[in-house]
Amino acid sequence: MDVSRDAVTGMVLMLAGIAMFVGAQGFSPAAGLQFGAGFFPKIVSCGMAFSGMLILLGALRQSQPDRLTMDWRGLGRIGLLVALIAGYALALDPLGYHLSTIALLFTVALFFGASWWASSILAVSATLILHFVFYSVMRVSLPWGVLLPYSW
Repeated sequence: MDVSRDAVTGMVLMLAGIAMFVGAQGFSPAAGLQFGAGFFPKIVSCGMAFSGMLILLGALRQSQPDRLTMDWRGLGRIGLLVALIAGYALALDPLGYHLSTIALLFTVALFFGASWWASSILAVSATLILHFVFYSVMRVSLPWGVLLPYSW
C-alpha cells in the first residue's frame, strides 16, 4: 500500500488534535471565569483534528498520490523542529514566556526561509499579540522568568 505525504500529515494532525483535546480536559478553570485554561487548547485541538481529517480525506480521494519519501535531510529537519520545541519548553520557566517565544518564533521563521528583518518583526509582534490574548483577555498566568522585575 502506498502512503502519501498528505495522508501521513492528515493522520498526524488528527491524532495530535485528539491528544491535545484529551490533555486539555484536565485543566482546571480559573476562579471567576466561565472558561478555564483548557478553553483555548480545546479550540485549537478541534481545529487541528478537523484540518487533519480534511487533509486525510483529500489524500484518499487523489488518484495519483504523492508518495512519501524520507531521506536523512528530511529526518534532520523534523528532528531540529522537535528539538526547538523541546528547548522552548525547557526555557519557558527560567527565561520567561516573552524571551522564549521571541527566540522560538525568530528561529522557526528563519528555518522556513524568512529574512532576519521579517523574522524579527514576526517574533516580536506575535509574542506581544499572544501575550495580550492570553494574559489580558483570557487571564492565563504566563511565566515572566528574568523579566519578572519588569512585569505589568
